[in-house]
Amino acid sequence: MGGAERSLVNFVTHVRRIHPTLALIETAADLLTELSSEVKVYSLAKRSPVPLSGEERASAHSVATTRRAGQPPGQTALELPGLLRKALLLARLARETNAEVVSTFLNRSHTIAIIAKALFAPRLRIVINVHEMLSDHLERFFSPRERPFMRAFIRHGFPRAARIIVVSDGVKQDLVRHFSIPSERITVVPNPVDLERIRRLGAEPVDIRDDAPLIVAVGRLVQLKGFDLLIRAFARLPVALGARLFIVGEGDQGGALEALIAELRLTGRVGLLGTQANPWKFMARADVVALASRSEAFPNVIGEALALRRPVIATNCSPGVKEYLDGGRYGVLVPPEDLHALAGGLERILTG
Repeated sequence: MGGAERSLVNFVTHVRRIHPTLALIETAADLLTELSSEVKVYSLAKRSPVPLSGEERASAHSVATTRRAGQPPGQTALELPGLLRKALLLARLARETNAEVVSTFLNRSHTIAIIAKALFAPRLRIVINVHEMLSDHLERFFSPRERPFMRAFIRHGFPRAARIIVVSDGVKQDLVRHFSIPSERITVVPNPVDLERIRRLGAEPVDIRDDAPLIVAVGRLVQLKGFDLLIRAFARLPVALGARLFIVGEGDQGGALEALIAELRLTGRVGLLGTQANPWKFMARADVVALASRSEAFPNVIGEALALRRPVIATNCSPGVKEYLDGGRYGVLVPPEDLHALAGGLERILTG
């Protein structure tokens, strides 16, 4: 349950003039229950292109929380047989469903689709949707030996797509500057925000026992999202302020964050709420929505907070964040990994 997954579900839910089929890389997705039963869902983890049954869809939660690509560094080559199998199955699925276009979300799916086109389905039309700052993605998730190969794959593979869609101008410039992708092949389409749904769900009741100032953060509990930074910054707030912090999401950093909360003696003041089907009811009651990420492309949580008319503080960790907040016009921007600035910004908002 991340921003790209949310954008994909929004697209499939609202599209009117075409009839999409959904293909999962793994049989794991927290948001399938939001899709109409009329949308057929397949899994590339299966041996043949057979739609998931209703029972499989209902139980397809994201149980695999560890990233495969680039973790541990240097092991990507071991994935090639699996990627080839998924690419072959994708080509078969596209042929059997008479798909005119394969539209991909996130780097792993781009890789599978490009391999499918190069080896198994040369006439396949691909539209790539880039939701990451890929130069930063390679630095963080791939070893130094792997990066030149992945850089070359992106530089030469992405132009095989009929169109490359990116969520911000910052992501576009990243592809042009670091991967030599022709600018004219790239179209900027910001993530959609379902205003009506977010505001309706944001009005649902939530059991919050007191009127203490509330900070809310939403996202996958991974190192990239900087929740450790947010918790450390929160610990610097004056105790007299009586503030509380709610973090909505799950991920492989959950245990480490629990330990950090205990170490800083914040138990009872900081709550890890896990995955929530409706995170917006918490955001709607926040005195500030906080984003402490180390890297972002164009984070949905900012648009959702603004839709709920909540103040936003975010680390200026990428051009997309600055672009979303119009250089600080629509929220407070602080330097990335600067605990003093983040804590100061939170305190100013909460006491302003």
